Amino acid sequence: MRTVPSERMKTGDFGELLTPSLWFGSAQIIRDPGTGQPFAGNVIPKARQSANGMALLSVYPQANLAVPQGTSNWFGVAGAPTNQRKDNIGIDLLPTSKDSIRFRAALYHYYNENPFQTGFLFSARTFQRPNQTASLNWTHTFSPTLILESLVTASRDQVFIRMTDTAAFDRTKYGLNYPYIFGSATKDRPNKLPAVSIPGFSDYTGSPYPSSSTGPIYVASANVTKIVNNHTVKFGFSFERAGQNDYDQINIQGVPGGTDNQNGRFEFSNSRPSGSGVAIGDTALGLFNSYAEIGVRSFTPYRGHMYEAFAQDEWKATAKLKVMLGVRWTVVQPYYSLWRNMTIFDPKYYDPAKAVQVDPRTGNPIPGTGDPYNGIIIPGDGWPDSAKGRVPIATSGEFNNKFVGEPRYYSDIDYGNFQPRLGIAYQLNPKTVIRSGAGKFSTRLGVSDSIFLGGNPPLQPLASVPTGSVDNPGGGSRASFPLSVNTQARVFHMPEAYSWNLTVEREILAKTVVGVSYVGRRGLYGQREKNINQPRVGAVQANPGVNVNALRPYKGYGPIRETFNDANSIYNALQLEVTRRYTNGLSYGLAYTLSKCEDSGSAQRDVIPDAYDASFLWGPCNYDTRHVAVVNWIYQLPFFRKSDNRFLKSVAGGWQITGVTQFQTGTPFNVQTGDDFAGIGPGSGNNIAYFWKYAGYGGSTNYPRQFAAGGNNDPAQWLTVRDSNNSLLFTQPAAGTIVRDRLRNSFYPPGFQNWNLGLFKEFAVTEQQKVLLRFEAFNWPNHPNWGGVGGNPRGADFGKVTGKSSERNLQLSLRYSF
Repeated sequence: MRTVPSERMKTGDFGELLTPSLWFGSAQIIRDPGTGQPFAGNVIPKARQSANGMALLSVYPQANLAVPQGTSNWFGVAGAPTNQRKDNIGIDLLPTSKDSIRFRAALYHYYNENPFQTGFLFSARTFQRPNQTASLNWTHTFSPTLILESLVTASRDQVFIRMTDTAAFDRTKYGLNYPYIFGSATKDRPNKLPAVSIPGFSDYTGSPYPSSSTGPIYVASANVTKIVNNHTVKFGFSFERAGQNDYDQINIQGVPGGTDNQNGRFEFSNSRPSGSGVAIGDTALGLFNSYAEIGVRSFTPYRGHMYEAFAQDEWKATAKLKVMLGVRWTVVQPYYSLWRNMTIFDPKYYDPAKAVQVDPRTGNPIPGTGDPYNGIIIPGDGWPDSAKGRVPIATSGEFNNKFVGEPRYYSDIDYGNFQPRLGIAYQLNPKTVIRSGAGKFSTRLGVSDSIFLGGNPPLQPLASVPTGSVDNPGGGSRASFPLSVNTQARVFHMPEAYSWNLTVEREILAKTVVGVSYVGRRGLYGQREKNINQPRVGAVQANPGVNVNALRPYKGYGPIRETFNDANSIYNALQLEVTRRYTNGLSYGLAYTLSKCEDSGSAQRDVIPDAYDASFLWGPCNYDTRHVAVVNWIYQLPFFRKSDNRFLKSVAGGWQITGVTQFQTGTPFNVQTGDDFAGIGPGSGNNIAYFWKYAGYGGSTNYPRQFAAGGNNDPAQWLTVRDSNNSLLFTQPAAGTIVRDRLRNSFYPPGFQNWNLGLFKEFAVTEQQKVLLRFEAFNWPNHPNWGGVGGNPRGADFGKVTGKSSERNLQLSLRYSF
């Protein structure tokens, strides 16, 4: 389901927006940017229309829903096949009575299509992953109390992502002919569609593909187990060398100030300076809020190493008490490039005396002034021979001065990452057991799929242009553009967590066990991102007429997106579990969790709205689910199980019925828009955009919990958004400000129910041949699960639930095994 412009809008006639409409909850007046006066009838004259802007609108397909669903007026249906195949090879050898050798190999083939990769049915994305893994394990028994285990594994992870060729995917079909900043010769597919974002309408994109990524992973480990009296002692080490040959260094999540598309990304805004006041009006006029484009793509062979050692003692102190104590030591070397073709922006190396001068009107660096790559360094001590002929700048000598003696992996190595762990189990009596544990755990980060150090300039140039013309995004000049850079923090901790738990289990009935647990977790150094080249809040409003790129602290650059690990989290949960083992044809289970999760960042690609203050982001986790209950059961029907009639017993007897029912509350959402009220320009905030002021902050939120069956015009609300005087409870931030109330994830949507039943029986044909007949009913009561809540204060569906899902599905299967 998508939201597309009407056919009238594609001609420049926006009269439908003069009153509350499908697209907006209030009238939208399109004004002449030159005079500030409304266009007559909300119609932009032909002479004022941009050829490429109108072409961007013409890319949208025609609306095909006679009755819109919420704000959606277009739907598409297409197959999304997924094919998988896994071939396994295993060889076991017992050369002596004390040795065991095992060889395993797996060939994994995966193919998947996404017909909606572009947002609409312009082109399908194909995803292929032909991976290989092999392992060799040797176990030697020195004595009944001393065992050595060693393991060597090698694997190759391969990903090939492509786009199918279609006429709808060709930009020339729509009349799009804007010139590329870096030229068409730098593009993998010169005629691919750009990416477009217009508030109030669904985005579309030509996607970041085609691309590929392959990489080897080698692991060697050895563990020794020694039994000494009541102690079972284990210790060992592990070494890992991992790599990624990356030709996929384009951020797949385009953000303001950046792009996921080599052929460009246009972002339009309702608050563009010198705009029409309505984003879709700016589109027709060809006035973008930001445009970004990527030049030639970079190929980088990343490698990294990890060293680990551990020691553990499992002590059976008494017949009722067991204690486990251990520690793991992990040293991670951050990834580096075999060819040294990755670059970092380090503020330590930015010299204000060498800063370029910036044109305050355009925001572009003035050619010939300063060092355009001021602050950019290349980790390592020089180009290796392997880079020659593969990395263009490796032979020019132009950037050799960017080697400043930093380690090839740049970020600091933490040599003190010790992770102690403790576990205790105590049998209180024959029917009651108490278990408890606590420990520290660390996670290794792989090559980031959001921050690509090998995709930085001058290796893979990216131009970011604020406020320009769609007909000529580069402004007719190839002279100079602000550089957009991704970088990594010097102090780059591996994410870690402290976990603890306490469980009491008791057998209350025959074969039935009840468990009550408390589980806690404290997360540290969670990954997130920030724009370290963000102007101070209010900079745009305080400097009218000055381009935002002239207001940034590091001149000559646009957004500088840095990945750094400083998000924290806390999780507490009470868990209840009742389980009956399968006996006399019956088993059942009940699991219930009451939990609360809070953090200051839930996703590694989240770019915080204000690089200088993230304190207001503390709130419920994106995945916070307060209540979850799951009931499952299996029951063998008693009919004809003991019948003397052999036919009835074999055909009608022995049927089993199963059920799984799940209830859970919804995960939170934000009330926000991406408009730059803060006056800091593009590049800050993406999934966490700018919160609107909430009049009810600090009090209890009112949830009528009503379903708007009539769509946007239905007055039913899930969330109350107006007070008794019909005034909005949510107001946009004042210009030049950010709402710093802790409003992140403050609001909750409807929950979820799932009811599944299954009826099955296995028929024995011979001892080695069987037939399984299974009938399944998914959501058998046909209970509707309501959709999400509109969180855009400007949207016609604000605070409403207008959609549902989870229709009843029936499935019959027959499986023959031999």
